[in-house]
Amino acid sequence: MKESAKGVLLSGLVYPGLGQLSLGKITSGVLFVVLTTSGFCVFIFRIIQRAVGVIDQISPLLANNELDLNTLKELLSRQSAGGWGVETISLISMAVCWLAAMVHAYFAGKKIDSQFGSNQ
Repeated sequence: MKESAKGVLLSGLVYPGLGQLSLGKITSGVLFVVLTTSGFCVFIFRIIQRAVGVIDQISPLLANNELDLNTLKELLSRQSAGGWGVETISLISMAVCWLAAMVHAYFAGKKIDSQFGSNQ
């Protein structure tokens, strides 16, 4: 398998940065892994933070047996009306990292492929 294909497959289908690591591009590989993982962690943290906020509001209503479907809908809509800025930015940054890692792995692999091709 060509190194360019191997790099793209690892970075595109497994995890951004793995293609670079397999091609010996340690710095760029670690950078892509760290950036993507950071975006993922921020996204998960914010989703959990929102869920905990809803649970905190629902708990007293459940304890008093005052929770109905309309109240639940209202609480959920209020929680999601706060904007999704941080979550959206982290998702976009993860997608950009994923795409950039695939492109970078392709060109790094092409360079290795051409070096091996000229030596034969």
